[in-house]
Amino acid sequence: MIAQTKGSWIGLVRQHRSVYRFGGVWAHTLLAAVPWLNVLVIAVLLFAVHGRSVVAPGVIFDLPAAPLSEGLNAKMTALMIAVARDVAGGDETLIFFDDERFSTRDPEQLAALSERVRARVALDGRRELLLLADRRVPHGDVMAFVNVARAAGVARVNVAEKPE
Repeated sequence: MIAQTKGSWIGLVRQHRSVYRFGGVWAHTLLAAVPWLNVLVIAVLLFAVHGRSVVAPGVIFDLPAAPLSEGLNAKMTALMIAVARDVAGGDETLIFFDDERFSTRDPEQLAALSERVRARVALDGRRELLLLADRRVPHGDVMAFVNVARAAGVARVNVAEKPE
């Protein structure tokens, strides 16, 4: 008789199992979706944080809002042009500053350019330089010249494109 009662009690529990569930169908659907919502939120946060955590080395340029023309509010002006050479090594970038020509390939000329810029900064007292660059000048050469100018005491470099 005890076996019948025990068997019938288990049968009753199995028969009415849905009565004792927490919530309804919507609650179970939401609880099943929670892990997927967590994965989605974490993925969105990772994408949002990733763009801010990457630091790229470089120099901050103080670009003007209006197009520049030669001689606009600048006592110091440098002109960079790319010159094609037939010899091995390819193109060469020339820098014209204070009516003198300097080559970016020659370290001695870059040192002389640095001294020339340092002398102009000391003479004029202005620490701004207008850099006019041709479209064909490699970015690395522009950055090398900006680093030379900054080492010589220039605080602000305005970059413009050489008019055609």
